[in-house]
This record gives sequence, C-alpha cells and structure tokens, in this order.
Amino acid sequence: MKSPLITALTLSLGVVLSAVPGSACSNASLTGGYGFRLIGTNTVGLAAVVGQITADGNGNLAGSETVSSDGTISASVPVLGSYSIKSNCTGTAMLNPAGMSTAKYNLVIVSSGKRMEMIDVDTGITESGYALAQGSSPCTVASFKGVFGFDGGGFNSSLIPTAFSGQAKLDGAGNLSGSETASGGGAFTSGPISGSYSVNSDCTGSLTGTFNNKTFHDYVVIVNGNQASLQIDTDAGQIVTGFATKQ
Repeated sequence: MKSPLITALTLSLGVVLSAVPGSACSNASLTGGYGFRLIGTNTVGLAAVVGQITADGNGNLAGSETVSSDGTISASVPVLGSYSIKSNCTGTAMLNPAGMSTAKYNLVIVSSGKRMEMIDVDTGITESGYALAQGSSPCTVASFKGVFGFDGGGFNSSLIPTAFSGQAKLDGAGNLSGSETASGGGAFTSGPISGSYSVNSDCTGSLTGTFNNKTFHDYVVIVNGNQASLQIDTDAGQIVTGFATKQ
C-alpha cells in the first residue's frame, strides 16, 4: 500500500462531497477523533500531510500529524488548535504543530459531522483536503483486517509524478499481502505486495511493505470504524499520500 497523489497544477482528491446536514451545526458537531489528509504546496515546495486530531465539542483540538515538506519528513508532530463552527455548517480552524507555523483553515462540515472539507487560507500556501471521523470502534491489529482497495499518488525523491492503486489483505495478525499497479512518470509496473502493519489504541499506526523489490514505510490513520485508512509515505524524499477502504 504505497502512497502517491499531488500534482503541482492539479489537486485531485477524487472524492464526492456528501450533503450538508439538514439540522443546524455548532462546535458540538465536531466531537471525537478524526483522520485528516492535506496535499498541495507550501512556502518550501510540494507538501503532503496526514494526521489525527481530536475535537472536544467545545472548540478545542489536539493530536499529531506527519508532514512531507518537499520530501523532508517530520513524523508524529504534536498539534494543538481550536475551531469555530457556524450554524450553516461552515467554520474555521487553527492548528499549531509543535515547532512549526500556525495554519489557518476554512471548513465545511458534511455527513452530519463525520466529514469536513478543509482548505488552508494562509498566504503563500495552496493546500486542501478533508478529515474523516474515526468512529467509536476500538482500534487494534485484530480489528483492522480484511480486504482493502487502495490508491494514491504524489512525487518521488526525483520529483517524478507517481500514482498507484491495488488491493491488500490485512490478516488481523500484523501481516499484509496483495497486488498493486503503479505508474512512475508514465512507466507502469504491476506485481505483488507484502509486508507488515501495527496499530495503536488512538487508531494511528504504521505499515512497512515491499513492491517491485523496493521497501516503503507509511504512517497510517484508521478512520470510519476500522473500515478505511489514510496513509503518508515516511521515506525521505517522498511526497506521497494514499487512501484505502474495505471491500
């Protein structure tokens, strides 16, 4: 389950927006854990972020994120922040990653608070993405299992555009297997994948896999009650994210 997506000129999330809830929204509309994924460019260059944040229903946020800033990886950076949601289900948020600049976002709440659309509104930043509720199901290696379809994209350490999709089976004991098709600069490769994964109680985790005789490492955030996950490649030079959903 490697991870790529991002184009300097086109940011394509490939996601269909859900309808805004019929009832009025408030800060209480965001409660519990969320996994989030952002892609685009920052003041350094190409950027990708995957993280986990918890909303308390009263306007406060806390969590962590893993960032690739033009291929420089900052892993598991603690994040604090705040948010404010209007009755029309739009709002704002501020995230302050430790040792980094505060980021400001405009938000739209959809799917009755289970999803939010995000765009960074800081000058010089062009990043957008989304957050998905993690749900109330406990996260363990045993609970995160089954057959998943996945895709992603981005840029490798040579800044060659890459994209991939495939299928992976997680056995509930920390092992994965499957198949993948990848494109690097328009050259296609298909073959088996294999590897291992771990899961933390906060629904974050890690994944190590092998594809086409190359090993990759991902930071993972589990969402939708163990039914899906967000990934970011944590190998130096990679600017790559992905998404997997259970079949």
